[in-house]
Amino acid sequence: MSLYRLKLGKLAEEMAIRFLKKLGYKIIVRNYRCLFGEIDVIAKEGESIVFIEIKSRSSPLFGPPHLRVTRNKRRNIVKTACFYLKINSLLDANCRIDVVSVSLDKLKDPIELIRDAFHVDMWRY
Repeated sequence: MSLYRLKLGKLAEEMAIRFLKKLGYKIIVRNYRCLFGEIDVIAKEGESIVFIEIKSRSSPLFGPPHLRVTRNKRRNIVKTACFYLKINSLLDANCRIDVVSVSLDKLKDPIELIRDAFHVDMWRY
């Protein structure tokens, strides 16, 4: 990945974090990694633990950023989230997965939050 793309990704992540904090999310962990994959942000909103994937694009040419959350990526997020819940003894916690879509080409409303973007069936994995 080029240095330019890394910088854009970091900018989008910072924008997303500020956006989430304004909405009242309490950030627990950023860039959580384990054997199964990586989750960009783990946060708390109210009584729920929220696993958040951040996607960005600098051009609308290939569609909105959230379309980059592929089936394989969703599976890895779920496995990683389940692992996090298990090792932290939180299997009974309310949880969901959100996606933050950052369109770096937009001046107005560049960030879209998709709450409960896809459902977690923890016991399938």
